Amino acid sequence: MKITKKEVGYIVLTFFLCFGIYQNWESGAGLIKTFWNALKPFLVGAGIAYIVNIVMYVYETWFCKFIKTPFLLKIKRPISMILAYLTFILVVVWIFSIVLPDLISSLKMLLKIDTQAVSKIIAELNDNKVINRILDVFGQNSDISSTISKSTQQITNQLLSVLTNVLTSVSNIASTVINVFVSLVFSIYVLANKETLIRQARTLTELYTGKWASKIFYVTEILHDRFHNFFVGQTIEAIILGTLTAIGMVIFSFPYAVTVGVLIAFTALIPIVGAFIGAGVGFILIATKSFQLAVFFIIYLVILQQIESNLIYPKVVGNSIGLPGMWVLLAITVGGAVNGILGMLVAVPIAGTLYQVLKDNVKEKRKKQENQVRPPHY
Repeated sequence: MKITKKEVGYIVLTFFLCFGIYQNWESGAGLIKTFWNALKPFLVGAGIAYIVNIVMYVYETWFCKFIKTPFLLKIKRPISMILAYLTFILVVVWIFSIVLPDLISSLKMLLKIDTQAVSKIIAELNDNKVINRILDVFGQNSDISSTISKSTQQITNQLLSVLTNVLTSVSNIASTVINVFVSLVFSIYVLANKETLIRQARTLTELYTGKWASKIFYVTEILHDRFHNFFVGQTIEAIILGTLTAIGMVIFSFPYAVTVGVLIAFTALIPIVGAFIGAGVGFILIATKSFQLAVFFIIYLVILQQIESNLIYPKVVGNSIGLPGMWVLLAITVGGAVNGILGMLVAVPIAGTLYQVLKDNVKEKRKKQENQVRPPHY
């Protein structure tokens, strides 16, 4: 086998390229990090534009359906865009106006707790033989006071970590405000020119990728469908779960019904684990009024989640992303480990896209194999 001069040139070029990357790895990594930090506000802006576009599209559809005046139809895009942004702003303000006052009052109640009474309750639980047996069965430490102490220490460390991050963010508040402003301005630009940007992206893809263009369009179409269905489906599920939670709490006379309902709806936007986060915060809120009611609230919410997941969710949302539950759990775990809550939200639609692409590829290969095995017809 002869090696041509051209192939030797490629080998030498590859060698020097790898050597150059190795020698300048640190400076190159720093340059990439700087570029990524500069690009991040624009990526956030594109993400905001994608989510806002879902609501804006609904307003544009209603606008065309009910408005027939030619002049108003010409300005449907700016009007729909303003209404979409106002919708998100009003929702955020409404959530904070409901949740924050009750959270503040609950914190004040926690600060007034009689520590001697709590110590007495812990001592009684520590001497309870039934509770000690249950803890032994689950392999937990029978000394309840030490268990609570360890848990409290863990919670304190988490709170200190959160406070440290908040203080760091406050110290960098100027750059944060600038980044948020840039993201919002860029999202408005993207929404105002979305058709032009899509057309330009398609043209560049067709020119520079050639035969791969159709496959790229196929993958991006599935990716868009999965992200759109995921956000819409997850929002509908969250609203239903939050509403049912609030109604049930009113019926059973639980305190903070509206606040906990809003919290459950907001946290349920995070698939699978979100509702448990809301349940934990709701438990603490209700426990400031009555510990017994807080326990009953958890029991009620577990039953409600089972009914909602098995009966309501499949009918209202269906398999919005076409991904089995096992892979959803895996995607959430990996996404959360990589980038926290944002990683969870992004990982599920991406996993749904990969699952659909693999599924279609397997189907295509099986079809080809069946055609090859099938005997010819005479």
